[in-house]
Amino acid sequence: MTDVIRKAHCGDLGALALLIHDAIHTGAAGAYDEAQRQAWSPAPRSGSEMAARLAGQTVLVAEDDEGLAGVFTLTGDGLLDLAFVRPDRKGDGLAGRLHDALIEAASAAGLKTLTVEASHLMRRFLDKRGWSFVETQTVHPDGVAMENHRMVLHLA
Repeated sequence: MTDVIRKAHCGDLGALALLIHDAIHTGAAGAYDEAQRQAWSPAPRSGSEMAARLAGQTVLVAEDDEGLAGVFTLTGDGLLDLAFVRPDRKGDGLAGRLHDALIEAASAAGLKTLTVEASHLMRRFLDKRGWSFVETQTVHPDGVAMENHRMVLHLA
């Protein structure tokens, strides 16, 4: 399987919405219960909702023989906003390659510090890549309590 990492384009938005929804409902099933996953992503976003959500962000996608396989996004002020891979690609190194590509983009943009509010799964991933834990916080999407972890990465 050959992966291509590239900047997203408008034609990717519908597939991105489905990938993210599936990653939350299938890929995060062991870390968050059904109510939490439903609050996190009640349904895939529309293309226009995705366009609004990603406006102004650096959006990198990975594509394989089956279509879009992953996405990492970065806001202009250095927030790692979205980081998802298709459930069948978890653990095969794709997320690491997307992370590295996003770090390169952040460095090229002159960013010195990156932040994230990471899921339980993402925290373990980022711990291995030099990110520092700041604090655990409880958020309440749609009134459902769930934890995430504020983390920071200082770029050289």
